[in-house]
Amino acid sequence: MSAQKLKIVFKHRALAAALALSAVQKVFQKCQIPLTDYTLDGEPVDLSTIIPDINTLKPNGFDLVGDAYVICCGSVGRHHLDFLEAGSVSEPPMTWDQWVSEFLTLPGFVMAWVVDSEYDHWQNAQDQLEYKAAGRSCADLALKSNGLPFPLEQQIIDTSSNPGRWIFCDGYIEAVGAVMWLGKLFWPLARADQRQVENLPWLRVSRVSQSVIRIQAAEQCFTTSDGSNGALQDDLRLLLFGNR
Repeated sequence: MSAQKLKIVFKHRALAAALALSAVQKVFQKCQIPLTDYTLDGEPVDLSTIIPDINTLKPNGFDLVGDAYVICCGSVGRHHLDFLEAGSVSEPPMTWDQWVSEFLTLPGFVMAWVVDSEYDHWQNAQDQLEYKAAGRSCADLALKSNGLPFPLEQQIIDTSSNPGRWIFCDGYIEAVGAVMWLGKLFWPLARADQRQVENLPWLRVSRVSQSVIRIQAAEQCFTTSDGSNGALQDDLRLLLFGNR
């Protein structure tokens, strides 16, 4: 199984570091994952003792790294949102449904989705040098200007048509995943029609709580932009974000 990543978006200033870390701790306790084999911004940390002080120590978010997960929590004030990303280093010891359940009930939850980490990265990579360093050809990829004035102007890869692209928006992120969780705050922000989404035959929709639904468009994370897989991502994007 390739590495995957869970991405969660909250209303701005809703996900304080202590709240996020407390939810992570509960996730770990579910599967009896040790709370001491992690580093917080490079320093060894015991998650059972640091939570009361985390808001003061890391007011702008944190990076938590361990053997099983890499977790990043932060805020993007320009787009009025908070976020948490949990990336699996290998096959997760629990499902992403179990993971996300600790966050769905927190105040300010907007949306969450799961991606294949490598596919997500290359669908959004814009630097040609990054492709060359990885031994990947970008000869057939569309290019565009980065929009900066001379001498900073350069050609970057145009990702604007990639099915797996993600875009910061005001209060949410335009992105799609094979599995997504959408809260009550999502619908007015994205201007999406919840009733239409719930009634589509090609989506598996279930209600997680009174305010959150889970939608599933495919059995596995998207890993290609080709053919029917790419078309499905485009259809899902149009459905959720076509009115913005």
